[in-house]
Amino acid sequence: MTGEYLIATVDRFEVDRDGQQLAVLVFDDGQQLVVPQSVVPWLRRGMVLRVRFERDVETEEARREAIQRLQEELFGDTER
Repeated sequence: MTGEYLIATVDRFEVDRDGQQLAVLVFDDGQQLVVPQSVVPWLRRGMVLRVRFERDVETEEARREAIQRLQEELFGDTER
């Protein structure tokens, strides 16, 4: 890892079973990350990228609340 980001190379493009276009990124250690090409339509094979991960606390909290509501709906109030 270099600083606060990872380095990846756009290795190739693939199509999944549903016909979605995918970009395959390969990191320096050989691990791969497959990303929908619609998220990064400007990618070209051979490009080198800095990949940085960022926590999304707002979305995380909203999802936790949605899960809590669903659990209460399915199982009732289990806090008692």
